[in-house]
Amino acid sequence: MGSSEALIVLAEDDLALRALLAQALACDGHRVVAAEPGSRLACVVRELVDAGEPPGLIITDVRAPAGGSQPLGDLDRAIPLIVMTAYGDTWTRSRAAEHGAVLLDKPLSLGILRQVVRRILAGTASYG
Repeated sequence: MGSSEALIVLAEDDLALRALLAQALACDGHRVVAAEPGSRLACVVRELVDAGEPPGLIITDVRAPAGGSQPLGDLDRAIPLIVMTAYGDTWTRSRAAEHGAVLLDKPLSLGILRQVVRRILAGTASYG
């Protein structure tokens, strides 16, 4: 897949935000697979890789409001990662940096997210 038609796994616990982001990414020509943040995300990614369709990008919320967190270590480090968070504290930033992720603070700017996605998929943004 080229940078204009990547398979993106999107994990966001807020259903309205997940739908908005999925629609925006689909409008940009990407195929989006929605997943729940947490351990289920790693399962979805593994299933796609095992099926011969590795994602070009993972976008995930790192912490759910209920206190759960995304186990970033369970994700394939070869797949670029964008971490979204409303909790831009030192712990969250260090976890994202350890994984080589691009960290975006909430509330998100849809324009910035789209720009970061384009740069990562084109290979012009640093990660991992």
